[in-house]
Amino acid sequence: TTTTTTTRSSLSMSSESAASAASKKIVVVSPPGGLGEVAAVSAAKLGNSVRWFVVSGSDDAAAASSVSLPSSVLDAISGAGGTIELAGADASSLLLPPDDASSAIGAVSKWCGAADGLVCTYDGAADETADAEATDTVMNAVKVASREAAGSVAKSGRVAVLPAPTAADAEDDGEQEAGGAGGLFQSLLGGSSVDVPSTLEGAIGDGSIKVTKLRHGDLFGIPESSPDASPFVGGPRRDPQIRDEYTMRSVRIDPTISASGTAMMGSTTRSSRLTLGEAAARLALGSNVPFAEGSDVFLTSLNGVDVLDGDDWKDEFARCEEMMSSGAGAQLFKASFESVPNTERLTDWVATKWAPAVLRTYDIAGIRVGARPVFATKVGENTVEITWQKLVDFQSFTVGKLTIEISNDSIVAKRGPGDAAAGYGSISLKPLAGEDVLVRRLADAATQAIEKGLAVKPAATKKPKPEPKKVVAAAPVATTVASSGNVAQAPATAVKEPSLAESGPRTAGARRSSERARGKRRKSPPKAPVAPEESSDAFQ
Repeated sequence: TTTTTTTRSSLSMSSESAASAASKKIVVVSPPGGLGEVAAVSAAKLGNSVRWFVVSGSDDAAAASSVSLPSSVLDAISGAGGTIELAGADASSLLLPPDDASSAIGAVSKWCGAADGLVCTYDGAADETADAEATDTVMNAVKVASREAAGSVAKSGRVAVLPAPTAADAEDDGEQEAGGAGGLFQSLLGGSSVDVPSTLEGAIGDGSIKVTKLRHGDLFGIPESSPDASPFVGGPRRDPQIRDEYTMRSVRIDPTISASGTAMMGSTTRSSRLTLGEAAARLALGSNVPFAEGSDVFLTSLNGVDVLDGDDWKDEFARCEEMMSSGAGAQLFKASFESVPNTERLTDWVATKWAPAVLRTYDIAGIRVGARPVFATKVGENTVEITWQKLVDFQSFTVGKLTIEISNDSIVAKRGPGDAAAGYGSISLKPLAGEDVLVRRLADAATQAIEKGLAVKPAATKKPKPEPKKVVAAAPVATTVASSGNVAQAPATAVKEPSLAESGPRTAGARRSSERARGKRRKSPPKAPVAPEESSDAFQ
């Protein structure tokens, strides 16, 4: 296997004169294109020195060694005083042992060097033509390259761009140590092995070094620096259709726990590569980012055509940090009412009627593996806790809770931690098994509470009636034509009223009393009968 390590010098030469003005140095490790390209270009446009290490499949090694950026992008980087360099290696060379002559592991750390920030992502590993095995190979190579590049990176500014967690990712939070899937990757060539981290965040961080995790939903969009980028779908047309990445530039950043709760309620989340890559670059730079190290946030793209500037990003980061510091980040559900006449009565109904009925349903009782919700208890006057337990070696451990708080005008559900003594003292970032069922049923419980009189439905906001339109008198028509004189108007002709003689049943349209023959011969009146004359020859 040959190692492909090529430095793209032409990109750095375009802004060589401004290299000294770059404020920070950022390293990006990713497959070709996608989020890695957006993050690298975004960081360079902010006036920083960027080194992008591309991990590609064996078939794409030649393509990865040559990246063409539009002249407008190079001019923007040069104008901002930034630089960008590129090096690449195929995935198979990164999975060889370090002592192998064809291994590229040692070249990664030497080329990347010391840096102030690091961005790593899998986006681009799953190619449409590649099979599952090839995709796993590229992902493992990205984890190995990220681990080597992180050796000389500062402890702060490490960002892992990951998909949103799902219930299918059921793994214990403690299983983050290096060495996933047995900790070894068997080489196809000599039977030797190389250590592969189990997760991307585990590759660039450990217990003492915390990694900021930026998560996303369904990805869409093509990098603007790509030759295939175009704002139109299918090219210019008479009625053009603009791509979503140009109409969904607005973003919303939330704690991952809150975002997962929103996804449970049925709303789909999408994330644009353009805004997601820029957010990753800003998090790695640490400029105007109030997040604590190790934060886990989720980015959602919203409708909007305006490009976000530095102040917009600062405000959005501050709003998300306020949610995390206030504890609202763990909120999964909220239903508002006009009022709750008796909060203790509603709490008793939730704890003794609603929760036991839901826990007995097939969706919950059918969970046979791992943790599941077991029982509900009333804690205090206005709080109900549903406890998740897991059986390990015939001993039950509390791994998490769903806390339902009832106030005078709302019901709020939050995810809570489990037993700290058993290692479950932190709030799980992944949805608990059956949690989506409880959240959906809790929405039904809010409706049932209104029907049972336990809560008052919020009053509908009436739309203000539109004001009647004022009739404005038409302005007189002004003319610039000089009048040659006054024209006498013709006198108005009086309407003649019909006289009584002219009015009658025919004029009024009355029907005739007898039928009148029209177009027929007039019938002759019947003749009177003639009496017979007496005969003179009558018998006497």
